[in-house]
Amino acid sequence: MKIFGNHRRMGKKPGGEAPPERKPKSWLSQEEDDLTPERGLWQDPQETISHYYRWIWEYLAYLPLLGDVKRESKILEIGCSHGRTSRGLLHYLRSPGGYCGFDVDPAQVAEATKRITSRSAGFRYIHADVFHRQYNPSGTIAAKDYVFPFEDAFFDCVFAASVFTHLLPEETERYFRETRRVLKAGGKALFSFFIRDFYQGPGTTISPRYEFDRDYKDDPDVGVKFPEYPDAVIAYRESRIREYAQSAGFVVRRIVPGLWSNSPGLAVNEQDLVVLAG
Repeated sequence: MKIFGNHRRMGKKPGGEAPPERKPKSWLSQEEDDLTPERGLWQDPQETISHYYRWIWEYLAYLPLLGDVKRESKILEIGCSHGRTSRGLLHYLRSPGGYCGFDVDPAQVAEATKRITSRSAGFRYIHADVFHRQYNPSGTIAAKDYVFPFEDAFFDCVFAASVFTHLLPEETERYFRETRRVLKAGGKALFSFFIRDFYQGPGTTISPRYEFDRDYKDDPDVGVKFPEYPDAVIAYRESRIREYAQSAGFVVRRIVPGLWSNSPGLAVNEQDLVVLAG
């Protein structure tokens, strides 16, 4: 199965740099600006440019350091959005490696394809017509039934940035199993979560959005902010994550706390990072 095309080096568009007065953002080169989606496609159009960039450069560090991603690795991203994390890998990955991502939002997939695949055929984006109340309400496939459209044992690393924070338990369990199926033996998975064990109560987190006082369907291992819309933001206890991992055939190698909970000690990213080994 041929997933990745040939890599092409990023370069200036014909004609070189645009004159300064024509640059949409004076601090960005034309090439860099062309790789930045319009704010309306950002996950939060009100976020700062620094918050936008942190996704790019943080995951470029996490994937080699925690996911053992090498320059020739084959990578799958669950929930690729408009390419916000894959963009940082453009100069890193090279043949025979490559990147593939899928997302439930067709507009985001089209945006990633337009901006990134046009520069490197080694980067591919796929629309998964999976139902999600917020991101794909017309989707025809239930997430708990979704089969990743890839052959067994193909990828060296699978990662998901802020995806399991929006998946319900039966969906999370399914995605763990599908990840293990498409991952090579010895490969790594890197998933971000809100881990409920780190939650210390109302008013203790970096944002009121990250409060998990309500149980999901009377399940103390799963906490939600909005019971009527549980997939808006959801947290899992570490024991439940380990249960799903073991059932899928994973070993939990490391859990790194995030900044969201304001817990003392080491913290990275905004969410907690879970490293799994196949």
